[in-house]
Amino acid sequence: MTDAAVTVSSPSADRTGTAQVVYLVPHSHWDREWYQPFQRFRMRLVDLVDRVLALAEADRGFRFTFDGQLAAVDDYLEIRPEAEDRVRRLVARGQLAIGPWRVLADEFLVSGETLIRNLERGWRRAERLGGGLRAGYLPDEFGHAAQMPQILRRGGLDRAVVWRGVPGTVDRHAFTWVSPDGSAVLTEYLPDGYGNAAFLLTPGGRPGARMARLAAELAPFFAGRPLLAMCGGDHTAPLPDLVQAVADLNRAEPTFQVRLATLAEYLDATRDQVAADARAGRLPRWVGELRSSARANILVGVTSARVGVKARCTGAERLLERYAEPLAALWAPGRMAPFLDLAWDRVIDAAGHDSVTGCGVDAVADDVAGRLQQAAQLAEGVRDRVGELIAAAAPRETVVVVNPSARARSGMVEIELDPPPDGGPLCLVGPDGRRHATQELSRSGGPLHQERLDGPGLARVARRIHGGELFGRWILGWAIDPAERRVTVELGRRPETLSVDPGGLAAELERAARDSPGDWRLELRDEPRCRVAAMAAAPPLGWAAHHPAPGAAPLDHPVHAIPHGLGNGLVSVAAEPEGTLRLEGAGQVATGLGRLVDGGDAGDLYNYAPPERDTRVGEPTEVAVAIERTGPVLGELVVTRTYRWPLGLTADRRARSDAAGPVVVTTTATLVAGEPFVRLRLAFTNPASDHRVRLHLPLPRTAAASAAEGQLAVVERGVDPVEGGHGEVPLATHPARGFVDAGGLAVLLDRVSEYELLDGQEIALTVVRAVGQISRNDNRYREEPAGPELPTPGAQCLGPVGVACALLPHAGSWAEADVVGAAEVWHHPLLAAAGSGAPGSVREAAGLWIEGRGVQLSSLRERDGWLELRLVLLHPAPTSVTIGGGWAEARGCDLLGREPSPLAVRDGSVRLDLAPFEIATLQLRR
Repeated sequence: MTDAAVTVSSPSADRTGTAQVVYLVPHSHWDREWYQPFQRFRMRLVDLVDRVLALAEADRGFRFTFDGQLAAVDDYLEIRPEAEDRVRRLVARGQLAIGPWRVLADEFLVSGETLIRNLERGWRRAERLGGGLRAGYLPDEFGHAAQMPQILRRGGLDRAVVWRGVPGTVDRHAFTWVSPDGSAVLTEYLPDGYGNAAFLLTPGGRPGARMARLAAELAPFFAGRPLLAMCGGDHTAPLPDLVQAVADLNRAEPTFQVRLATLAEYLDATRDQVAADARAGRLPRWVGELRSSARANILVGVTSARVGVKARCTGAERLLERYAEPLAALWAPGRMAPFLDLAWDRVIDAAGHDSVTGCGVDAVADDVAGRLQQAAQLAEGVRDRVGELIAAAAPRETVVVVNPSARARSGMVEIELDPPPDGGPLCLVGPDGRRHATQELSRSGGPLHQERLDGPGLARVARRIHGGELFGRWILGWAIDPAERRVTVELGRRPETLSVDPGGLAAELERAARDSPGDWRLELRDEPRCRVAAMAAAPPLGWAAHHPAPGAAPLDHPVHAIPHGLGNGLVSVAAEPEGTLRLEGAGQVATGLGRLVDGGDAGDLYNYAPPERDTRVGEPTEVAVAIERTGPVLGELVVTRTYRWPLGLTADRRARSDAAGPVVVTTTATLVAGEPFVRLRLAFTNPASDHRVRLHLPLPRTAAASAAEGQLAVVERGVDPVEGGHGEVPLATHPARGFVDAGGLAVLLDRVSEYELLDGQEIALTVVRAVGQISRNDNRYREEPAGPELPTPGAQCLGPVGVACALLPHAGSWAEADVVGAAEVWHHPLLAAAGSGAPGSVREAAGLWIEGRGVQLSSLRERDGWLELRLVLLHPAPTSVTIGGGWAEARGCDLLGREPSPLAVRDGSVRLDLAPFEIATLQLRR
């Protein structure tokens, strides 16, 4: 067999004589974890890559594409590190195509910044191994985010390759895919998916006949041009005689010329022709997200499967992107990079399309949750360490307020203070002398523990001391009264208050027990503390030290009680007899908010499917309402509703069971002074299986569409279901990450959530969807299976369930009402810590500020001696943006920090003009 028979030749002709050219791309779609956990699948991966390397080294005509993700290579090299040079040689020879991603991430369940870091890490690793595939290969994601073309373009890639989500109007193998900002990539569509030629060369049968059938299926999309045939499937290995099998097919079927190729070779060979078609207007054009199931299932139910995993992911991302990394870059430069890199690795490795989706076995969900928990721990650790450094720069006995936003903010923090000696009000005084109001929430302190001990027992008390800690507090001091045989130990909650040697206490107890035998009385006293909700202010991405002072302070828009509820002059919320809420603000009124509807789900982790005879429960059996706090800083309205939910499905899964159990749902509506939205938190213990619970939020006015924030865009979607056609029942359920808005009501979300706009009248938000199997062959809402029929009892989500959101009534559109700005406040609360520096220390410091309506900070980090800032304009109109901070130099760059170009700096600031939904990355130096 000669190399020339299987290597790619010139694409100048679509046919050689009368032979149809077919580019056959061997590959394996490698789900790192799914119906088996990662380490089990890795054992199979090692076998597969061993074979691939051996075949490639044995025959230069062999080709293989590594599924677009470097993880498949690195997971192998972690076991076979000695093979790295072999991989590098084969990449250099063009026999292996690798990258550009670290993992094949789900595009709707992670942040836009996670998608960018995934590309960055994948591309960087591919470069070290010889170079990556210069196309966004996205073969199996369950639909595609609107901003993916812009991410690819600004990451240096001008091509994409996709399967799922492509609408029926795309009738060619190539189309132009455009982001909301106008960025476009030429996109290769994979008709029949990434495995359309998986069985082409299977031993037995007639490969020529199979080739003819495949060519007939692909012909309408390629119109006589070279065909792209993807020879591989899930976890499949290449045939050991692949090169010979292709040669045999070419000899037996002269009407076809099959060329073994990597995906990179196919894209290079067809680049000029596809570009010419695009320039001539011969290619279909699509703007925005790809969420059609016209020709492939998009498996929309994964958004609501294992909601706890989604909450962990969003939580870890927000900690990392908006607290740990930017604060470390500004206030602890050069110190935290290894911890931040490790946190990002954990998030990205949890982002896979069979990982964060929750559509694998329980062991996989546990592994994913563990990675996300580690990422959150690392991010919290960095955030808190930077907070300690900031606190050390502020005077002791002050309250240091840290602002994670790139604009000056005031808002509420919860802190502990020493109670005023006279029992009067307290306030916080900022660096500018402005007084900020507080509201006492609780008090603690006084007697904590008492007991009588004999002499030896008193001496043994010292054994309870762990370092300086006793009963969960820290030893502040003690007094021993031999006459009364009484020992009093003063304890505090703050380790920085430790000012005594606990070893001294042990010695004195032993001496007292020896010198005064008999029974002793031990008294432990906790220092008096007062927990308060306090208003405070801080400069952009900076901090301010406030000192507590006696006395009251003025308060804008204070919270106060109203009949059955709370108000603050901007918005009001009141309980209705049914336990729902009435919301009023900005001239808008919504009633019936918070209705819960529980219905059956006979589907699986991929697709919701109600049983044939569903029973829906929407009315509580009991309702109790209490106003627990009435302001002026913070108010809380608590509604407790009791329901009886069916506990499962009947044995045939066609109806809900007769057995039912009580469920107590607590809804807490919180109102804060000066905020135009109401914070909502729901909590209950889920006792039921195979069901879906949704929170219904009627709108102030009828809406024709919703607007949902996520992945660096705000996407408008109508009330109709997505396009169907492939056998998956089309639904109008969609994902949103930051908020969903419709009809004058913005719902600010604490996690990626599934929502539906029902008849333009209300938003239904999925609280929990409990199912017990990966896939079901008899799913009523999907014709073909999405995976194996394996049990997933953990996905029933039994036990505590909680969800939080905020409700913002507004006039006008989401853009006119600055919903993006409100979401910034809701998602990123101010931080507070106790100052620990010397008297007279710095009282305030600003980091970096951004002016521009609708501008959202995506990331701020250190890179090669620069501060790298990424932002996106979430607004439908162009906006001028100013970035201030005393800059001496500034330059623009691509998403990966390359191709720097100087930017003008005037008076220490940089000004940019951004198009709607444009992503900008720039590097700054003081």
